[in-house]
Amino acid sequence: MYLREWTPDDWLRFRPLATDPRVLRYIGDGKPWDDERIQRRITGLIELSAQRGWIIWPVIHRADSELIGFCGFGDGFLPEVEIGWRLRPEYWGQGLATEAARAVLEYGFQRWNFPRIISVAQPANAASIRVMEKLGLEFDRRFDHKGIEVVCYAKSNPFPPTAVRQDWR
Repeated sequence: MYLREWTPDDWLRFRPLATDPRVLRYIGDGKPWDDERIQRRITGLIELSAQRGWIIWPVIHRADSELIGFCGFGDGFLPEVEIGWRLRPEYWGQGLATEAARAVLEYGFQRWNFPRIISVAQPANAASIRVMEKLGLEFDRRFDHKGIEVVCYAKSNPFPPTAVRQDWR
């Protein structure tokens, strides 16, 4: 698999990630997105990529060039930067989320020198919590986000502090 930039028509390929109840089970309130919201999200990601560079990127399956998910960074918990991922169900259980997130985590620390990266999930989302632990993130705290209980795992940048830039925003 590989990551690439978003294209305007990716909203159609993103749709299964925003409408499948299995995928959304532990995402926010679990309600599917409508097409307008999906299109706005993809347009917004294209704009953010041009402005700051770090976003969630589409994950493409190399064998068939299918968009199978996404992985990257979000700004929903600023000043912290969050790493997140989502895959279509037919690709679950193959280690792909861990593989993509490991590469993205290292890229974030090296390219943008984020001082710390967090990941947030609902406590029942055991699969995502396992990925967080495989990435070396450690439990940080439990809190309420928009009326939903979540857990936060975190990892500090392993590179020397003198190399850490603070201008990533």
